[in-house]
Formats: sequence, C-alpha cells, structure tokens
Amino acid sequence: MFKPKIKWHRVGDYDDIYHQISDKKPKHFDVMGHDVVLCKKEDGNLVAMKDKCPHHGKRLSEGWCEENRIVCPYHQFSFDLDTGLGSGTGVDTYTLEKRDRDLFVGITKVGLF
Repeated sequence: MFKPKIKWHRVGDYDDIYHQISDKKPKHFDVMGHDVVLCKKEDGNLVAMKDKCPHHGKRLSEGWCEENRIVCPYHQFSFDLDTGLGSGTGVDTYTLEKRDRDLFVGITKVGLF
C-alpha cells in the first residue's frame, strides 16, 4: 500500500538561519530541489511551508508574516503558519527539527511500503 514517509534534509546551521529571518519577513530556501519558505511565528518558533501560493504559484517568501499568518504579496491571500490553511485552500507545511546545531526539514513523500 501507499505510505507517507518523511525524508529529512539539512537546511543549515540553526542559529544562522534563525537570525536571517525577521519577525515579519519570511525567507526562501532551496532544500534539495524543494522551494521552502521559513517564517517566525509570534512566539519566535520557526515554521516551514512550501514556497508557492496555490492561487497563481507565486512565491510566498516575497510576502510578509502577520498574526501567525503568511500573506502572499500578489493578492493578499493569507495562510495559517501552523496548518497552512486559508483563503479557501491551503499550502503544504513541513516539520522542522533542530538536531544539535543544525536545522532539518521533513518533506513527506508517498511511496510503496
């Protein structure tokens, strides 16, 4: 049967990445060919999402964050940073883990077994 599997990818040094991301401005990362946007929530925790607005495919990293939402700069569609839901649709969210000094993103793949 088809089973979801998480493939973990190193993004970089956690402290370096954390300081690159402001409270209001998300940042794009190319993670092994996946466009990922990292944002800071109001509590200071980092979250990761697919860096693509489902409306017209524009990068969400060109937008801004407010009230625990990321806002697309083109039509102001917004998406919840925890769930990815909003504006009648949603954006894929990814799990983040800090391992020692490094930040890893978990991207779900569906495969056999």
